[in-house]
Amino acid sequence: MRLWAAIVGLIFLAAADLLQAGALAAGSSRVALVIGNSKYVYAPALPNPAGDARLMADVLRKAGFNVIEGVDLDYAGMRDRLNKFTEASYDADTALIYYAGHGMQVNGKNYLIPIDAELTAPAHLKTRTIQMDELLAALPPDPAVGIVILDACRDNPLARTLAAALPKSRSTTAPGLAPIDVSGSEVGTGGVLIAFATDPGAVSYDGSGANSPYTTSLARHLAEPGVEIQSALTRVRGEVTAETDGRQRPWHNASLGREVFIGPQTPPPAAPAPQPSATETPAVPPSSDARGWEIEQRVWDEASKRNTLAHYEAYLQQFPNGAFADLARLNINQLKKPPITVGNAPAADAKTEGDASRSATAAEPPAPAANPETDAGTELTESAIGLDRQAKIDLQERLLAIGYDLDEADGDFGIKTRQAIGRWQEENRLPPTTYLTQKQYARLKLDTNDALKNYRAQKASEAEAKKQESTTSQKTEKPQPVVRAKPRREAANPRPAPKSKPAQRKSGYRTCSGIDGTFEVPASQRCPLSGYAHY
Repeated sequence: MRLWAAIVGLIFLAAADLLQAGALAAGSSRVALVIGNSKYVYAPALPNPAGDARLMADVLRKAGFNVIEGVDLDYAGMRDRLNKFTEASYDADTALIYYAGHGMQVNGKNYLIPIDAELTAPAHLKTRTIQMDELLAALPPDPAVGIVILDACRDNPLARTLAAALPKSRSTTAPGLAPIDVSGSEVGTGGVLIAFATDPGAVSYDGSGANSPYTTSLARHLAEPGVEIQSALTRVRGEVTAETDGRQRPWHNASLGREVFIGPQTPPPAAPAPQPSATETPAVPPSSDARGWEIEQRVWDEASKRNTLAHYEAYLQQFPNGAFADLARLNINQLKKPPITVGNAPAADAKTEGDASRSATAAEPPAPAANPETDAGTELTESAIGLDRQAKIDLQERLLAIGYDLDEADGDFGIKTRQAIGRWQEENRLPPTTYLTQKQYARLKLDTNDALKNYRAQKASEAEAKKQESTTSQKTEKPQPVVRAKPRREAANPRPAPKSKPAQRKSGYRTCSGIDGTFEVPASQRCPLSGYAHY
């Protein structure tokens, strides 16, 4: 009897545990929207986004998310999935959006591009793309946590097509995606986190595998047991930066009100360490526990923030086999390299070293923080900016505006343009490689905005004065029309000249003829026969 009572008690306890687990699951519902666009109609197909989306959907389902998934969606399909996610996540505790595919920024705003989007007019941004603001608006209200992860910073030909159609008075497109400020977001006390595959304005890479480097690392660490999401994203940043030799640096921006765990909050029990024999030196206690990882994470964050030899070496001394050890050694090697110059290195070597030098600045005294502007520019870093002909003309006009000697702003980066870029870099204490990085390009534009306005105003004034001078000259020198006399028409039958009338006789005189001609005599007399008058 007591045995049956014990069995019944155990059954009730198990049922109570199941009910409690179900209540907890219902109270912490999770919803995710996962989209991957690869097969674009008006742009080259992307190899990885569809596979990246399937991989992330599988990771999130295993982590307990209700996943709304879509691959190769047109505008209507993306709009439909977004609406379903908005409704499903309204009462969720955690809502996550993952997107892989083409994205673009215009005037500092980000847009996600469906596979059927043809962007040939400014209005198409509103009617054929999904704005980033719409994704943020779809996240649930207080006190939920909202997460947006974007692997959408690829080189985008659609952005260049749209840039050609935008009016010159508007800011044109830029590579990659624009940063998003989440500090003032109205998502709620839970907060919001935005994660990007690479730095703002930079281009990410598809890689050579089935998935992009970013999503591969993300799938490995995002749902790792006992790892908070921001720590997971820091691990992703370290792995991707090391794998791409510093060319791609993932980043995130967060205003979370609490710790967020995508995977189980409690890490699995660590395997017991082997006991050292009497003749062996005791090994260093493993730091795989949560407390040890937190310490390592803080040391690494400080080292990567300072970006100096001393900080990286201090990290390696404390964690020689740590999660970021390889990346620390890579950055140390780059910091020890001298600045790359065009004059003392072959072009091929300059390009190879320039690609790697993006992972760290050239050897300088310890600075308060890393300065990405001092990365050495290469053909690769400049091509990643995505300058079209109009943007190149704009850059040449900026160089002309601040006094550099160029023949003209024609959109062709010839020898004089390269020399001007190199002199500008040298004057600003940057590696004078004559090629720009994204950060240097942004700084050049910021430093020359006022000069460019004055330059263009002066050019416009000169053109107007020349036009007025030309108009005045044309009015002054315009020849008067010549009035030609009409030729007289000869009559068909000309009249004969009038015969001269004989002189009229004088009254009271008679005309007589003689051998010497005619002569007159008084009318009372007669003409003499001899021809002479006798008086």
